[in-house]
Amino acid sequence: MIRAIMKKEFAMRWLAVVGMLWATQGAAQVTNYEADGNLESTYDVGCVALSELSNAYSPADLAGGVIRCFKDGQDDRAFEMIVTMQLRTAFDTLRVEDTTAHQAGQVMMLEIQYAAGEAFGPRMQDAAAQFGDSGSPRHSALCAQMAEFGPPSHSPRYMVQHGMTAFTGREGDGLLDDFDPVESWEMLLEEYLQCEA
Repeated sequence: MIRAIMKKEFAMRWLAVVGMLWATQGAAQVTNYEADGNLESTYDVGCVALSELSNAYSPADLAGGVIRCFKDGQDDRAFEMIVTMQLRTAFDTLRVEDTTAHQAGQVMMLEIQYAAGEAFGPRMQDAAAQFGDSGSPRHSALCAQMAEFGPPSHSPRYMVQHGMTAFTGREGDGLLDDFDPVESWEMLLEEYLQCEA
């Protein structure tokens, strides 16, 4: 079931990965309550090559790297970090029990867009076109790097603390007991990232 949902959601051109980047927000007044650790970054990730990333970097950490790359004019690296960030976010949605926390990745993308400004969407659209579809040389290189990294080792606290159970209370660490990191990572590489076996 999870595989079918993931395949349906992410079997698209890389251009669609950044489709939400220039979505506008409504003008409604809202009060924002945040739990300690919500979308919290624990590492200051610069604009580095994918091979220099650590498995300990969470999507919240990578978000800072995306902004740094964009501001440095390194759009190709920024886009690759976005793909890595979203892949690791998908990994976390498979292991974090509270489904209300799963929109953490969308919120981080909106925060990136806000921090980067109006030029972010069009420039990332161009970077996505340069990256190419599944099977392109850059896609294949990214797949190889993600396979070499293996399952992420970062803490999913940034996501766990984004959900309602951060306010209503929960038992344990907020993760599913039967989660298999290796199987989940391999499934994401095949069906989310669309890497060739």
